[in-house]
Amino acid sequence: MKAILLSLSFFGMAATALATVHTVSNDPATVAQFSNLQTAIDAAASGDTLFVHGSPTIYTGVTWADKKLAIIGPGFAPDKELTATAKIAGITIRNTAADGSSSGTELNGLVLTGQLNVSDGFSGSQPVNNLLIQRCEFKSTLRIGTAGGGYGNYLFEGNYFNGSGVDNGNQSGSTFSNFIWRNNVFRNALNGRCFGFFENTANMLVDHNLFYTSNSSLTVFVTCSSFLVTNNVFLKSNAAGASNSVFNNNLTFNTPNNTPWAVNNNVDGGGNVSNLDPQMADQTNINNGVDNPLLDFTIAAGPANVSGSDGKDMGLLFDATGTANWANS
Repeated sequence: MKAILLSLSFFGMAATALATVHTVSNDPATVAQFSNLQTAIDAAASGDTLFVHGSPTIYTGVTWADKKLAIIGPGFAPDKELTATAKIAGITIRNTAADGSSSGTELNGLVLTGQLNVSDGFSGSQPVNNLLIQRCEFKSTLRIGTAGGGYGNYLFEGNYFNGSGVDNGNQSGSTFSNFIWRNNVFRNALNGRCFGFFENTANMLVDHNLFYTSNSSLTVFVTCSSFLVTNNVFLKSNAAGASNSVFNNNLTFNTPNNTPWAVNNNVDGGGNVSNLDPQMADQTNINNGVDNPLLDFTIAAGPANVSGSDGKDMGLLFDATGTANWANS
């Protein structure tokens, strides 16, 4: 398994070259420049930032092409007096042969009630790369790469995948490299899978995530190959669908296959723990699949405590500095 080579330098692009900041709210009680998100996107230039206010009303779905945008909402559980989230009925991001590019786009602090499509099968659609997707809640599938081609440099961090998963729509012509899924919660999954149809891959890292479910079991990988799977906690969540992948310092508990590193030409990289209770603070609620991103996922003792390959707990990160702190998501 190759080392993860993803450079994080591009994640500063949305913050360093901003031309204009636009504000959006479809709540009459909140003053903003735009009341319609699509209108704001159409008016924005590549490099602009859109701050989307929380609202009791769902924003209609939006589409754009050939623009690098930063779209920022208040998060999926805002810790402030106004607790409304910015719910959007779906997002489609494209590149075409025209001038400009949507590569380098950032989605931060949004709640997607409908599907996120990146480089969909629309005629002329081309790969979008260098995406940062952070602090979002997803209630529907993220579909990446049905247009075919090569996709690279994606970071998913601090997201709540709630009845959601990531796939490419079983598009055999796509390739994927330098993807990181770090410090996310996957609770349940649409179509029963968290990751689907990532076969032609290089440098795919799934690190420090929590997988749990309210159902009898959750399928983590469907037709996925050559992943590096590290420091995760799998509860009732079957990770044995991965093939030719390296597993190290993961913990399973009450899963259909508690040793996914021993099947499908996978490699046991060491430090894996089979079928033991991770002993999170809210373990009873987590075992029952409770839908609440504010559950206490911290680990103070037990087999997952300071047992990661980096000397941290398996499962979610709570770093005192930087972005890798679930409490700040």
